[in-house]
Amino acid sequence: MSAVPPFLAGLLTSTAALAEGADVAALLAAEPAADGLVGSVAVLDRDLPRARAGAVPLTVVLSGGAAQLNGPLGLASRVGLPLAGVRTTLRDVDDLAGNVRRVVAAVDQVRASGLLPLGDDDEEIPVTVVLPSFGASPYAIEAALDEAAAAELRAGLPGGDARTLPALMDAALDREVPFEVVGAGTPDPVATLAAARACLDGEPDEAARLLAGDAAAALASYDAETLARTRRWCTRVDVADVAALAPIG
Repeated sequence: MSAVPPFLAGLLTSTAALAEGADVAALLAAEPAADGLVGSVAVLDRDLPRARAGAVPLTVVLSGGAAQLNGPLGLASRVGLPLAGVRTTLRDVDDLAGNVRRVVAAVDQVRASGLLPLGDDDEEIPVTVVLPSFGASPYAIEAALDEAAAAELRAGLPGGDARTLPALMDAALDREVPFEVVGAGTPDPVATLAAARACLDGEPDEAARLLAGDAAAALASYDAETLARTRRWCTRVDVADVAALAPIG
């Protein structure tokens, strides 16, 4: 496969290893199906003992909250697993901002202990706080994003409902919070990136339209520099089956 454009490089997070009953060891050992597009392979913290260093770094998905950071990160450090990031879901829908503050305290502790080192580019390995798919008020979402902005965390925006995703993108961008689009039912990566660009241009209604239809032409209308700036904010998109994707780029 030819090299992908820089604005698409590393866009995808493969989530195949998160599926119930997945052969995690085999999936993590496999060469990515879309060379250059896959920037991360997501793996549950409890499956890390079966992981081995492969062509793509891992995003560790915490199954029980940020309080469990030390164990999996300690294991990753001991066996030399390259990390692309850490992801934890906010579950306290009544106090999402407080939930983010607890994540920040746990992250500060592991950074101080050296278990969350700098990545290859000498930048901190990102920590993503995933917003709940339902049950939280807009005010609680905004308060959580305020805390994420203050702590320089990424936001995980649930992508299962294309009707609400533009509003979440808008809220994150208003606070200059980079985001990943995560979870089951995530929209097509091209549509997601085009929608993020539309939100950056102040057009959330256009973002909703792009998520609902064919966005390839819209994405092609932007120059590479503009799309590279978009990737500063729309950092990754979950994909359950990379091999099944239509060609991108």
